[in-house]
Amino acid sequence: MAWRAYIVDTISGRIMCPIDLPNFSWSVSVADSSLSTTRSKGVGKDETSGLKLPWAAIPAAAPGERCRLLAPDRRSVVLCWTSPLDPEEAIGVPIVCGLIGQRKDGPLDTDFSLTSLYGLLGDRYLVREGVYGAAAGSTSSDVISWSNLSLRAIAAEAGWLCTNAKPGGGLPIDWHYRGEKGSHQREYDSWDIQNLKCSDVWDKIANVDNGPDLQLRPKLSGDTIRFDFIAGSDADPNIAQDTIIELSSSPYGGTLENMTIDHLGAVSRVYASGSGADKAQLCHLSEDLSLVSGDHEPFPLREMTYSDTDAADAGLLRQHADGVLAANRAPLMQIKGELHANDMSADGTPLHPL
Repeated sequence: MAWRAYIVDTISGRIMCPIDLPNFSWSVSVADSSLSTTRSKGVGKDETSGLKLPWAAIPAAAPGERCRLLAPDRRSVVLCWTSPLDPEEAIGVPIVCGLIGQRKDGPLDTDFSLTSLYGLLGDRYLVREGVYGAAAGSTSSDVISWSNLSLRAIAAEAGWLCTNAKPGGGLPIDWHYRGEKGSHQREYDSWDIQNLKCSDVWDKIANVDNGPDLQLRPKLSGDTIRFDFIAGSDADPNIAQDTIIELSSSPYGGTLENMTIDHLGAVSRVYASGSGADKAQLCHLSEDLSLVSGDHEPFPLREMTYSDTDAADAGLLRQHADGVLAANRAPLMQIKGELHANDMSADGTPLHPL
């Protein structure tokens, strides 16, 4: 079993050529659950770092050709995993794919990190073409409105507008769930451009109470890398998995090594503020006092604030506040550990299929 890496054209997803990566580190999350004082689910992210390549590892002879293959933004790198069951010529299963970011060249080598598509969507804004600053007096009055849709449908519609509907915005993403019916409504005013980053729009959708997991997952389609927009539903916000991996750890061994367990207390109140100013500011209190009162040994009260100046609707502010409370209302126990991706059973079957 081994990693195989390829240079990919960002816009089309076409695999251009293999590339030899001496060493690297990578991470993928469905939803960010890192231990911090304030927790939020957020959107699934992936990143790769530590890519330092000798020029000899680039499959090109001339400097100009090397620069063309490693052009930031125009080119991406995909990491694929192969197992002993794959044929020798197999491309592998895509695990992480991202755009080549800021690159630093030296006389003997070059190094860079990868920017995920989610990171690129942080530089795309949810506004229709030809409307920004086009109203009377150079103002922006256009409103993007969706109603009677599921949350993941709204996220998909926003993603489509920030990619396919923009000049040079197309990306190899399959936007599932567009038009899926539900009970949710969202409005986005073009004048509020500072709050209309596509990544921010997704974060707010994911972080409402029972908000869905959102992820862009790479897949192999012929000789092309494409991405599936995968999301949980209104009924089940978690992304379903085809494979369940069982891990074990004990003083005598196991598949999970160097295991540690982190612990954190709970937040029982969230004071949320929305749009408006002074006495006219929209406010909402979300609370769960079950841990600080009752017949059990109580926890001390811990409170926090949350601000969303873009929330002009009391119901939407309540959903965001309830989402923040839901992520922090219970003590956290987070298990960390290491496993070897190439662990196999006695008959040679991979134990941890990626």
